[in-house]
This record gives sequence, structure tokens and C-alpha cells, in this order.
Amino acid sequence: MREYSLYIFDFDNTLFDTSYGIRAILGRALPSVGVEYDDSMFPRFVGMTMEQVFDEFVKDESKRERFYEEFMAVVRSDVYLSARPFPETGRVLKELKSRGKRIGIASGKQKYKIETLMERHGLDGIAEVVIGYGETGLHKPHPDPILHAMSFFDVPAEETVYVGDSPHDPVAASSAGIDSVIVNRRDGLAPDGIPCTWEIGSLEGLLDVFGNSDA
Repeated sequence: MREYSLYIFDFDNTLFDTSYGIRAILGRALPSVGVEYDDSMFPRFVGMTMEQVFDEFVKDESKRERFYEEFMAVVRSDVYLSARPFPETGRVLKELKSRGKRIGIASGKQKYKIETLMERHGLDGIAEVVIGYGETGLHKPHPDPILHAMSFFDVPAEETVYVGDSPHDPVAASSAGIDSVIVNRRDGLAPDGIPCTWEIGSLEGLLDVFGNSDA
């Protein structure tokens, strides 16, 4: 892949494996409103916000309040602390930093949770800006979180890339006018065949620069 000056990352299942917490949320919130959930369905929910899950899979407005209550009960718990960085996350972020690259995070996860997890695993201070769920009114696939992150950097769009794992990520990146990378570890977290500028098997692929040819 080509080299960029600014790397903006999604968080859930891109930098950290947060699948346990997401599964816990879905396993409680969906059955509470009569929607069957089993683990084979998990990839369908990757990258979706609470509102998007409800609008696509529940739809019954009379159940919205109950769904949100059950969803947020797990979100407010400490289940998120079970998340761990992928084995290569720390090394890749530090290597990009050592190469003079700028780094940001734009995620649907709450900012304090991202910052807490980064600090707990010795990765605080690497991202110059963290944009979480509460920082923008619209969420991916809208480009607002990415655009907001970009606004903190004096880096042109053509030198910026968004790195994620869900179908919403390249859609948001394209709307923001930048390239996208999908990290597909073939572990069931990222669906296959997501259109993007580049696809890599792990974050280590970001360190393999082959020039400026098309994906």
C-alpha cells in the first residue's frame, strides 16, 4: 500500500478486540425486545451504533426505550475493560509514530473508554486526538467523526487514510474524501469483501509500503 502522512483509526476490532463486550451488549439487548440473537450473527452488527442496530433489526418504536435501557446497562458496566489490543497494535502505532506519521482515532465508542483502554495498555499519548461517540451528532457511515478528527490536523485529504474493519468505515472515509484501509484478520470480526482502497490482514500491513499504485 502507499504511504500516508495522517492515519486515523477506528477503535473497536481495529486497534482493540472489543468483541466480547459487543457480544455481551447484543446478547442482552436484542432478546429483551424479542429479537433472537446468536453468535453467528455477530458480523452483521460490526460497526453499528445502538440506534442503527435498533432501526435495522428491531424497528418497533414501542420497544425502543426498553432496548436502549438494556443496551446502555451493559455499556455502563465495566465489561469494556475486558478489551485487549491486538498483538500488533502497540508495535505498529509506535512504529508509525517513529516514522513521523500523525495519528488520530475516530470511533463510535465513548471517548473516555478509548482513553482508559489506551492508558491501561501503555498506549496513551500516541493518538493526538480521540473522537468518540459524543463528539459528533452523526456517526459512521456519515463522515462527521472522520472530518472532525481531520480538522485537528493541517494535513491534506490526499495524505490521509482511515483504518477500520466494518462496512461503514470505507463509506465514511469516501464521503470525507480520503482513502480507506480495511483490516480483515479472517477472525469473523470483519465481513469479507468490503470495498475499500486497501485490504490488509493485520495492522502490520500499514508498515508495508509498496508505492502509489492502485489497490
